[in-house]
Amino acid sequence: MLASLVLLAACAPQPGPAPATPALSSITMDRNSWGRPVSRWSIDAAGNGRYTVPEPDVYKPERLVTRSFSAGAAGFAEIRKLLASGEAHAGRELTCGDRITDQYYGTVRWAGRSLTYDMGCQDPATEEVLKGIAAAERRIAAWAANQPILETQKVESQ
Repeated sequence: MLASLVLLAACAPQPGPAPATPALSSITMDRNSWGRPVSRWSIDAAGNGRYTVPEPDVYKPERLVTRSFSAGAAGFAEIRKLLASGEAHAGRELTCGDRITDQYYGTVRWAGRSLTYDMGCQDPATEEVLKGIAAAERRIAAWAANQPILETQKVESQ
């Protein structure tokens, strides 16, 4: 009897492997305020990226400065993890509810899929997505800080 139970247990279906995260070549994001660029960045699967910000500040920009950075494949994986809840919502509109005006807004893009966001959204269902977007922005900015300037573009007065 014991042998039959062991044999039966061996034949029971085993759970399959967890679904793999689909391969992704890059992630890009832009952040704006009142129609003005606040930041724009991209990172590829190898962790190489570009980060562009207005200088000296967003409200009286004289130039857009682009710096490169290299965070490695682990850095790319970190950014993708921070943005995972946003990626799960890509292609759909976020629930916003009450909105605080004058907050940053923009778009995150994952290989042909995108998510438009507004940091002023107050709906609890959106909170995790927005926290991930803010964390990814801080991480990218930290990697790009003090890196060599790749490009400077003069900003026309607005």
